[in-house]
Amino acid sequence: MDSGFRIHRNTGLCDLGSETATCESDIRLTRSQESVKIAVEHQGESHIVESEAPITINEVLGMLGIHPSTVLAVHDGTIVPHTSMINVDVDIELVVVSSGG
Repeated sequence: MDSGFRIHRNTGLCDLGSETATCESDIRLTRSQESVKIAVEHQGESHIVESEAPITINEVLGMLGIHPSTVLAVHDGTIVPHTSMINVDVDIELVVVSSGG
């Protein structure tokens, strides 16, 4: 029996129970709770910061005890703002900013 509901992609959810399933599906309505790993290179040392949720570069710096005004954050050769939100695994290089007179 056809329910009349159609979607663009066949997920097997239309007409549930009207016929035998032909494939298995793993359907999740929530985001996986995997952690985000940030590899940080700073003054010749490598650090790994993990977070269960998206995190800003400022928060990463705080976890490492590095004052934000002392470094530039570089990702793939580009300086990125400390307010940038990280929600995937990334590598970041911290370049020390020289100041004084």
